[in-house]
Amino acid sequence: MRRSPREARKEDAVERTDDEMLLDELKKRFEENRIAVANLRAMTQNLEAVNEKLRQSESLKSDFLSNIRNEINNPLMSIMGMAKQIVDKKADADTARTMAGTIYHEAFDLDFQLRNIFSAAELEAGETTVSVAQVDVAALIRGQIAVFGHKASEKRLAVEFEPGEGPLTFKTDPDKLQKALANLLANAIEFNLEGKRVTVRAWREGERLNISIADEGIGIPEKDCKKVFDRFVQLDMGVRKRHKGHGLGLSITKALVEMLDGTVMLVCAEGKGCVFTVSIAELGTDRAVDVTSGDGNEFIFEGGTQF
Repeated sequence: MRRSPREARKEDAVERTDDEMLLDELKKRFEENRIAVANLRAMTQNLEAVNEKLRQSESLKSDFLSNIRNEINNPLMSIMGMAKQIVDKKADADTARTMAGTIYHEAFDLDFQLRNIFSAAELEAGETTVSVAQVDVAALIRGQIAVFGHKASEKRLAVEFEPGEGPLTFKTDPDKLQKALANLLANAIEFNLEGKRVTVRAWREGERLNISIADEGIGIPEKDCKKVFDRFVQLDMGVRKRHKGHGLGLSITKALVEMLDGTVMLVCAEGKGCVFTVSIAELGTDRAVDVTSGDGNEFIFEGGTQF
């Protein structure tokens, strides 16, 4: 039976509609597949990036453990060996005095490193809390300069303190400020050049305290300035490593300063030294604080009782 022209046109229209619907569905499926493949590719890239970070982290931790074994075991064995010679009276008075000085220096470095390790562990476990006291910032800084005096003398460094105008009393956590300052001061001495200078400045700006520590040392390439605040990261690594440390000091400093509602800024140039500037907010400004601290560990209460 022959179709009428009208019926033919109708059937052709239906066929075209079916074809168009099929093409539209195929296009939709292709687009969905394209998006799914793109998402899968992006997810794969993200997983690869995470895996690389984990690999790098494990490598850094492995290097850290290897490094820490050497930097703890070596001075400890040295301390024990020299102490035994003194106890056994195998050294004359002058030699024993020299050994005692070396024992102190080795023990100082060991204590400083262990304190950083314990601080890093506490921060990692979330066990660090903030305690507020009225801090004599100038006394705290002078105390830390005195603590590291023998380290500065070894490199014939002049460590100068330039306080700003007005009283430098500030409500903050003295222990955390002391630890941050100690790490920055140790860093400035360690990476400075012999016979140069370290300059510590402190000044108030309203309810903020600023402390800068400038050295005249080897500096840091601009591309590595952010990297130095990462845990376990040391720019000077490997068998030719010349400087002590585990790559924890600056990461601890950054974490502690941030707990004090502050920031750490680094301005540095390779071969021209570095300036680290800490800026922290005054804590507990809405209430009186009856506890005064002259350093990170000493508290002086009203009435003159000292602990």
